[in-house]
Amino acid sequence: MIQLHFDIRDLFRVIRLGWSGKKIWTGLCGLIVAYVGYLALVTLGFSVSGTSASEVWHQHGLFPGASPESLPLAGSILHVIAMLFAAAILYITSCMMCKITYQQLRGDDFYSSGDAWLFVKSHWGGALFGPIAVLVLLAIFVVTGVIIGWVAGLIPYVGEFAFAIAFIPIFFAALVAVFIVAALAASLLFTPAIVGTVGEDTLEVLIQSFSLCWSQPWRLIGYTAWVAVSVLIGAVLLSGMMTLALGLVTWACGLGMGAKLTSLMLIAQSYLAPIDFTSLFQDVADTGSPWESGSGSRTGSLVWSGRILGVMLILLSGVFLAYVQAAYASGASLIYVILRRKKDDENLLEWEDPDMEDLDFSNFDENKDDEADTSGAGDGERSGEREGNGEGDASSEKT
Repeated sequence: MIQLHFDIRDLFRVIRLGWSGKKIWTGLCGLIVAYVGYLALVTLGFSVSGTSASEVWHQHGLFPGASPESLPLAGSILHVIAMLFAAAILYITSCMMCKITYQQLRGDDFYSSGDAWLFVKSHWGGALFGPIAVLVLLAIFVVTGVIIGWVAGLIPYVGEFAFAIAFIPIFFAALVAVFIVAALAASLLFTPAIVGTVGEDTLEVLIQSFSLCWSQPWRLIGYTAWVAVSVLIGAVLLSGMMTLALGLVTWACGLGMGAKLTSLMLIAQSYLAPIDFTSLFQDVADTGSPWESGSGSRTGSLVWSGRILGVMLILLSGVFLAYVQAAYASGASLIYVILRRKKDDENLLEWEDPDMEDLDFSNFDENKDDEADTSGAGDGERSGEREGNGEGDASSEKT
């Protein structure tokens, strides 16, 4: 078990804890699933709105953006579902990362992403419905206020008097609604950590979201800001290292490939998100035409190689985003463990594993008792045999 100080000093581990192969792999798989589902639903939304898939491809490429406000009802619904699907997948993968971080803090370095997936299969409801529960509670307050205003405006004379007399209770109800907004923000940020550490359910997510905002507001704000800065520093460091690595590849390989490498990079960039990295191989680009290789013009093999290279660069971009997600999940887990110690005087790292508590050891105990009885009976029979043999020997000696 890692020894924590249970204060802001522990948050210096965020950058290093985020750099975990298991967490990055989990995040990359989640990004791929979210991207594929999002792409399919957005393309389908454009299709039912009169835009063919080929037109979507020519207009948006591999990264079509959801635009529900500019489409008919059916297309808008599909685009909203696409965004919700991607958000749900990212929440689930964040919960898995928080679980891996929690087990890592407990000293279990062999806890795998597969184990985290089995865990989240049993606790996904809390991860997805926890923030929704807080949002429903906020909606109840807002709808109640709308109804009060509607009734006060509907009833002449009495309505405005009743509203004026009941204004103080209405004001405090609105104040509670403002606090619920803060709890909603906390639930959106820390639900993966609340569920991913000790497997809390939807009700506990609701309770812990309010408890964190009420009992530890300043630590919650300060620690979250510190984690955000740490994640930003880690992202800048990783992006700088990846940029230098890409520059080294283009320089070293460009010495032999020449303009062919430039053509590959330009073709690959056409399939990426709008990111311009031509400055990394500008020196190579100056050596020849962008569509000319050392042995001839743009060929089919060059085009397909550029497309494959584009996919590789997209996956590397996914690795970068997965690290950012892993670093934040690690920080959120640390914040939740620290604040639970501060507000409840509970060390979550010393809790029993809830998955182990669900196992049934009764059959094991019964088998153990049966083996003990059998071995005891066998020992008794063998001792009886030895006693019988001893009596027989004694009678023989007397004879």
